[in-house]
Amino acid sequence: MEALPICFTRAEALADGWSARRLDAAVLGGRLERIVPGLYADAAAWSGMPPWDRHLAIARTASRTTPDAIISHASAAALLGLPMPPHPPELATLTLLDDSRTSREDSWRRFHRGATPPSHVWIRKGTPFLVPGRTVVDCLRDMRPGDALAVVDAALRRGLVTSAGLAEMREHQRRWPGIAVADLLLELADGRRESWLESVSAYVFASWEAPPGVPQVVVRDEYGRFVARVDVGWEGLGVVGEADGRGKYLLDAPPDAGQEEAAARKVVAQGVRESRLRDLGLEVLRWETADVLGGQDALRQRWEAALRRARPDVVTARFECSCCARPLTDCAFATRTDRFRGS
Repeated sequence: MEALPICFTRAEALADGWSARRLDAAVLGGRLERIVPGLYADAAAWSGMPPWDRHLAIARTASRTTPDAIISHASAAALLGLPMPPHPPELATLTLLDDSRTSREDSWRRFHRGATPPSHVWIRKGTPFLVPGRTVVDCLRDMRPGDALAVVDAALRRGLVTSAGLAEMREHQRRWPGIAVADLLLELADGRRESWLESVSAYVFASWEAPPGVPQVVVRDEYGRFVARVDVGWEGLGVVGEADGRGKYLLDAPPDAGQEEAAARKVVAQGVRESRLRDLGLEVLRWETADVLGGQDALRQRWEAALRRARPDVVTARFECSCCARPLTDCAFATRTDRFRGS
């Protein structure tokens, strides 16, 4: 089995000298795991792989064994290291170069079709997949909106795509299914967001027609002294938001500290930081992953309560963008992405 990858098809195993009887015996003996009929993995290696690593192993197998199929959509985004939801889709996603082919999805592959010029294809370490710009717009059309927004935000932040390049790719796909949703998400895209949760949260707030906040805002006091960097700020409303920011601003516990001591230090640091923000007249809204994944009524009620309590007229805090240290109305990054917002 040394010549086979971790994940392989029955046809690959037979070509490598395995017999059908030997395959069945290896499955019964626990040496191999049958993922779906006709698709196998080394059981020991497979059991220790995170879900998205398993998904990518299946996607590489699908690309390797399916003629003219290129890894695309969510599978390509994961291959690029872009943020993904906790659980991968059941099927690897591929785009067929030959639009006339009649391949149908099966128990482990989902096929897409669409004009794919050579310039849309990358090959890295022998694996073909669609370029970042194509991948991002495909995800915007096909994935759940919050997850797709996380993909485009991260691609912009990492410099994998530009606003101009995305606009060009969007034009290439202007008549493809889901492009209207993609247009809405492009208007929300902001590469200053730093996590999947921040992006999903931005989509949730937008679905309530909440005013757009500015991601990753530096808060200073009236004397210009640094107070905090928050995940999102609504300067005109006197509100700042924290999307499960644990670990970004909390005190580091000593290496030999126990879990209880480390947790206590984190709680103290969190409280001190939040108190300093409130001393500047700001209202602080906090939420976690569970608040945006399930029913969002409780979070919306807290948001509306924060707006009612907020008193922007007494705020003494000064806001600046973390990416360029400019006032929020003069951010260089926001200027580069205004093309998506009709500005």
